[in-house]
Amino acid sequence: MGKGGSRPQQPTEQNIVQSSLPKYFEPYAIDMIKRAESESKREYTPYEGQRLADENTDTARSREIARSVAEGGIPGLTQATGGTAAGMNRALQGMGFQSQDFDTAQAQKYMSPYLQNVLDVQKNQAILDFQRQQAGRDASAVQAGAFGGSRGAVQQGLASEALQRQLGDIQATGQQKAFEQAQQQFGADREARLAAERQGLSAAESLSGQSAQLAALGEKARAGDIESAQLLEKIAKDRQAREQAGLDLAYEDFVRQRDMPREDLTFLSSILRGVPVQPSTETTKFQQYNPVKDLLGTGIAGLGLYRGLMG
Repeated sequence: MGKGGSRPQQPTEQNIVQSSLPKYFEPYAIDMIKRAESESKREYTPYEGQRLADENTDTARSREIARSVAEGGIPGLTQATGGTAAGMNRALQGMGFQSQDFDTAQAQKYMSPYLQNVLDVQKNQAILDFQRQQAGRDASAVQAGAFGGSRGAVQQGLASEALQRQLGDIQATGQQKAFEQAQQQFGADREARLAAERQGLSAAESLSGQSAQLAALGEKARAGDIESAQLLEKIAKDRQAREQAGLDLAYEDFVRQRDMPREDLTFLSSILRGVPVQPSTETTKFQQYNPVKDLLGTGIAGLGLYRGLMG
């Protein structure tokens, strides 16, 4: 024994237990292990097919339509806005319209500037006629013996009075007719202006209404273009979805074929796990060999034998 202490006691014997699979089961287990090892060492196989469906022409076309609608705005909106503005301006002008009355200023404006000249001509003609009739009146007075007397003076006065009355009638009648004609012309012009104003306001109202209709039609046209773009996009998405489904199916087939050996191993493993297997056990005992102990035992036995013989 050394100085550090006593040596630990060694076991006198050992039991080694070994378990093994049954002979009928062992080939399947070994085959599965080999196949699993081979499968784990297999190199990665990339998928060389197309994964995403290409964007078809309908999708690009729908985007072009949508972009055109967004950039173009509402068709006819500019014309509709201009028409509405014009109608509003005309309506505002109509609000300030005032109908004029027939007064002295309007009468002077509509009466002929040559009226007095015409009346003067008529008066001169009446005076001329009076003068022509004067000789006849004088002859009648002579025949009646009243020429130069008071009776003749009375007749002359009556004739002069009649002339003045005739001249007054010519002036008054001429002015009255001229006034009435001016009034009629003014009324006709005023009615024409009122009719034109009503027609203008009606046209402005019609223009505003047509502008609104134009804007509504433009909005419907724009909505129709948007609906067409959406419908075209839906068709494109349906086509692309169908193509994508085909590509996905192809990829799934590739993965299924690539992983088929592993799925087979998994299936075989599940089958083997379900088989009731009882491993066989073998136990082997080993005794610890001590040469010193064996030598002492041999010496003691020999000594006893010697002593017995010499007895």
